[in-house]
Parts: sequence; C-alpha cells; structure tokens
Amino acid sequence: MKILFCSLKGGVGKSSLAANLATYINSVYVTNDIVVPNKTEVYQIPHSTKRIPFEFQHLKNVVFDFGAMSTNIDPKVSHAVRFCDVCVIPTLMDERSVQATIETYKLLEPSGLPIVIIINNFTDKKKHDKVHDYLIEVLNHPPIYSIRKTTLFERVAKDGEQWLRLIPNDLGEYQL
Repeated sequence: MKILFCSLKGGVGKSSLAANLATYINSVYVTNDIVVPNKTEVYQIPHSTKRIPFEFQHLKNVVFDFGAMSTNIDPKVSHAVRFCDVCVIPTLMDERSVQATIETYKLLEPSGLPIVIIINNFTDKKKHDKVHDYLIEVLNHPPIYSIRKTTLFERVAKDGEQWLRLIPNDLGEYQL
C-alpha cells in the first residue's frame, strides 16, 4: 500500500505517525523532513526535488511523509496523489491546525485520492467532539479517526526501563 501523509501545517504529528505506521506495516519510509531513526528503511528526498524519484513511485509498500507545505501544495505531494492509495492528514485541535486541515483537504480533494483525517494527541473529549463535528460538517463527512494523548513516553523517561518492563503484569498495567 502507498500512503501519503501531508499537511499545510507543521507540528501536528505527521512525521511521528508516518514513521511509526511505516515501521508497523513494514514499509519503506520516504520523507522530506529531518530523518528520525527507527526500525524501518528511511529515505530522504531533498526539498528542492520536485518529483518523487522513480524507484520510490513503484514500491509496493511505502509511506510518504512530506513536511509542512506553507500555503502551496509541495510539488512532491501533487506528484504522489497520482499513485498513492490514500492520503492521511493529521491535525491537532487548535484553530490554526484545524484550519490548515480544512485547507489541505480542499487542495487534495479534487485529486480523487481517498483522504483520512486523524485528530492527533487530544486530551479534552468535549473539545475533541466539537472539532470532530466541525470537520464532518465543513468537509462533508470524511473518515476521521482520533488518537488520545499518551504519557507513556514521559513516564518511561521519568521512571525508566524497569517501569516499562512491569507494564505487562498486574503491577504495572494500571499505570498506563
């Protein structure tokens, strides 16, 4: 499967979600962002490159992660919509992120590529529901999924690997 992650706004969790999904589904990860180490194959395409190189276009399983696009569609995004199976637009719940999500969706919608929105890193259920309903109304019912904020990483950083080892057993499970 060929999956495209993109957004007009940076800082919405696009790269984290894309890299983790690529690892989870054992796909190649292709980005124009700063490369973060992970367990999957990672390839970086320079910002100056206008088209996706041929060898990446024809991979069977690939996750494309193209960074914030300012106010224009990055030429690589316009190119990727021609051969990807789905586009994922992550968003946070602040007004700027939601507006960027709407603008990104409207720029990509004419391509005919299926688009999925992910409300990322939310904590407030009421605010989440309000943003969710607003996106449904404005964008005419696109598929929207949500990921609740986790404190797992902070907890491991604070309490260490030993705490993480306790998670599968009864002593640590409740702490998640």
